Amino acid sequence: MFDLLIKNAVIIDGSGNGRYSGEIGIVGDKIARIAPSIRDKAKKTIDAKGNIVCPGFVDAHGHSDFTLFINNKGESKIRQGITTEVTGNCGFTAGPITSEHKDDLVYYLANTIVLSDQQRESWNWETQSQFLQCSAKDGLSFNVAPLVGQGMIRVGVMGFEDRMPEKEELEKMKDMLKKELEEGFFGMSMAFAYEPGTFMQDEETIELCKLLKEYDAIYTVHLKDQGRDLLSSVNQVIEIGKKSGCRVEISHLKAKYKANWGKTKEAIELIEHSKADGLDIAFDTYPYAAYGSALIDLMPPWIKKDGPRIMCERLRDDETRQKVLYDMQYGISGWETIMNSDGWEDCVQIASLRTEKNKSCEGKLIAEIAKERGKSPYETVVDLIIEEDASIKCIWFAMDEDEVTEIMKHPDVLFGTDGRACATYGTLSKGAVHPRYYGTYPRIMGEYVRDKKALSLEDAIRKSTSSVAKHFRIKERGEIKEGYYADVVIFSPEKIAETSSFANPHSYPDGIVCVIVNGKTVIENGEHTGKLPGKILRKQ
Repeated sequence: MFDLLIKNAVIIDGSGNGRYSGEIGIVGDKIARIAPSIRDKAKKTIDAKGNIVCPGFVDAHGHSDFTLFINNKGESKIRQGITTEVTGNCGFTAGPITSEHKDDLVYYLANTIVLSDQQRESWNWETQSQFLQCSAKDGLSFNVAPLVGQGMIRVGVMGFEDRMPEKEELEKMKDMLKKELEEGFFGMSMAFAYEPGTFMQDEETIELCKLLKEYDAIYTVHLKDQGRDLLSSVNQVIEIGKKSGCRVEISHLKAKYKANWGKTKEAIELIEHSKADGLDIAFDTYPYAAYGSALIDLMPPWIKKDGPRIMCERLRDDETRQKVLYDMQYGISGWETIMNSDGWEDCVQIASLRTEKNKSCEGKLIAEIAKERGKSPYETVVDLIIEEDASIKCIWFAMDEDEVTEIMKHPDVLFGTDGRACATYGTLSKGAVHPRYYGTYPRIMGEYVRDKKALSLEDAIRKSTSSVAKHFRIKERGEIKEGYYADVVIFSPEKIAETSSFANPHSYPDGIVCVIVNGKTVIENGEHTGKLPGKILRKQ
């Protein structure tokens, strides 16, 4: 007898092959049988007639480790069909935390999460593994495939010192990384665009990546630059991969700011050539022409070099403030920002802040806030940075929609959200978050497949499932296949659609009929069943 039987299914199995009719029998947490017709009895039967049955989506790039400890249901992710998420990206993870640099580490996280004063005090995880175990103690809606942040490791050892690590310091970093890899972590992430990533020499990164190679773990990278210096930034990552021998993933490939539109074609050619030379490399993207980052990105590099905490202290000095304002307005050689574009203040939208004092700014453009305050956009940015201790998340409208589509069509691209799990209720319903947190996969399957016909449904599902699982070495997931874990999505190809938007982001998608994780039905008829079968996955 099966525990669960899916009948009358049109199956797209995640391999990229064509769809076929069949039925799926599940026993425990595994797919036990796939056949044209199954007559055996089952404890529960789901009739999938008229719908597509495919593997659960594997989010190649997520940040839900920063919200699952608040709400372990992970509703904005599970409700769009995500059954596994690769977490710990861009160098930012909750751990490891070292006592000697705790303040620096907590402020470093301002780039990715807005922490309350109470949370800052209690943020004290010796390892990232400990943090995840705590977050999952009562269960999860979906599986987590964790990475550890190189940024956290470096700041934990060196703070924000702009220099090569001493031999002893590098050994300490390697020990911290090894501890996480011994826990079964899938790899390490880094963002070269943010301090301390801007300080790192390739030599120290290569040494850590050699350790990744020993564990067959992956290195995921937020490039040093995604605009003017996109090509040299891609080459940097390729060289790290070649010299260390580890697998590489380039995170959320894009060309931001209008002057750089079109450069991703050359960037992808570099990736293709390195792959032909034997490097195991891939890249991921999301289906939006706007990205998310922190307002601190608008600060000149020199003011950020000692970390956000010291930066905020220095900005209170009038002479320093005036120099920052001058550099923001007139630029610095070698520093490119959205402020180089006319009308930049209409392209940056505040998503979330720390204090209640400024909550009315959420969802507004810098231009609107500046007008309300009677100040220039530059002064407004500096004021907000000081008032919020640099903890301000933003949405940046900076990419070309046609170029986004072309990236999505590439055969080697992987799909991800670059988002955190949120909900339409409670703490996680606050802030003007990016709509990708709720709608990435319904947008792909609805707008880009059904409406625009930019790619086939089989191809879109492959890039959302098996291709991700294979590159990250997530075993027995990402395909509808006998013996694989029963992570399954059932959706209506006619109705699947994103309902979230930049104006109204906290909205669950349409057309997701059922989501099954490890053989348990988590979403049924559009509602959460309360079951929490998700696991912290370990690399096998």
